[in-house]
Amino acid sequence: MTAFECNLCGKCCMQAGSALIQVEKRLSSRDFLCRQKVVGGTFRARVEERFLDAFRDTAEIERHSSWCPFLRALPGEKGKYVCTIHNSRPLICRSYACCTMRIFDASGEEVGKVKGRRSLDTTDATLRRCWDEGVAGLAIDDDIAWRDKVARVLGQSGYRVEAYE
Repeated sequence: MTAFECNLCGKCCMQAGSALIQVEKRLSSRDFLCRQKVVGGTFRARVEERFLDAFRDTAEIERHSSWCPFLRALPGEKGKYVCTIHNSRPLICRSYACCTMRIFDASGEEVGKVKGRRSLDTTDATLRRCWDEGVAGLAIDDDIAWRDKVARVLGQSGYRVEAYE
């Protein structure tokens, strides 16, 4: 298994961002007192110097009230988003990984991911069928053994699996 690596899609911060973080007070041009809505308590968020220009552009964030107030498009990178407070983000954000496994087709394109403990997220009909026929019924309690078996089953159908710690 490898360590999880964010691909900067921003979907986690688009879906749950405002449900997790609320800005209580602006302390300076780049410092904020924020509330952790789920676990309670406050933390100090600091917009990183390298993201200041992106942070100042609020056009997109104003159109999307569900987004984290610190999520911004990465300049010059279509479809890529950054956490402008990455180094000072709260623990709930630090511990989050959007998936435990990514699944790639023969060309190397990501066609699915496993979210939560064992839920497949895909729009690829062939992968869905392979999952339903070869993976969904696996009665393996041990997560590492289950991941190994999933990698073998999907590998036999031409998929490559990356599992994360």
